[in-house]
Amino acid sequence: MTRRLAPYAFSLGLLLAVWTMGSWLAGPMLVPGPGQVFPELWRLCQDPESWRMVGLTLFRGTCGLVLALVAALVLAIPAGMFPGLLRLVGPLVAAMQSCPPVLWISLVLVWAGTGSVVPVTAVFASIFPLLFVNIAQGCLSVDRRLLAMARCYRVPGSRRLTRIILPGLAPYLLAGLAYALAATWKVAAVAEYLGTGDGIGAHIYWAYRMLEIPRLFAWALILVIIGVVLEICLVARLRRLAQRFNSSIKDSP
Repeated sequence: MTRRLAPYAFSLGLLLAVWTMGSWLAGPMLVPGPGQVFPELWRLCQDPESWRMVGLTLFRGTCGLVLALVAALVLAIPAGMFPGLLRLVGPLVAAMQSCPPVLWISLVLVWAGTGSVVPVTAVFASIFPLLFVNIAQGCLSVDRRLLAMARCYRVPGSRRLTRIILPGLAPYLLAGLAYALAATWKVAAVAEYLGTGDGIGAHIYWAYRMLEIPRLFAWALILVIIGVVLEICLVARLRRLAQRFNSSIKDSP
């Protein structure tokens, strides 16, 4: 456990050193130091409304991620099993993947106005193409001889899905989820900054507009903490699980 946390401790120490030096060089008005930001962060942690904002951002990001995952599974598995279908929808997914989140945010603001629909849609549109491509690639890697044998012995489609297709695409799905989890909360915060009146992103926006720089840094620090916690608790574990899946597939005869 200590060895696993050592890189994070080193990075934290380096960040604090660079942060302190930046505050000393630029001045506390532009770059408030840890001595100004940490008390503001403590005040935010004592405010129940701040916790509600954090929960709201995580909820919106989770909704967008779950919707993207469900849509990717429903659409990418058939596309991956039938390469002709994948060639047809591939350009559409590529076009969707090339669109930056700010484009989706702008469109949803025009179509639906401000509110939770903006970050949820932005997360969905940003994450879905990646998951689709990973899942479709995983389906393409499934051994077609196993599928042919299953059809020959009239194995039910649901059993083929759970015993052959899903285990085959598991490492690709896990790798895609690892990236999606790392990106979801950032996209949600950007969408809130531009298109909602609440959430972490909205509070960063108002701290910027009111020139409350220590509060802006405190909210930014909350985002960093969320990212580190997700990295340690979920993303790193998904990466290790995907590596184990890949190793087991390579070692299998």
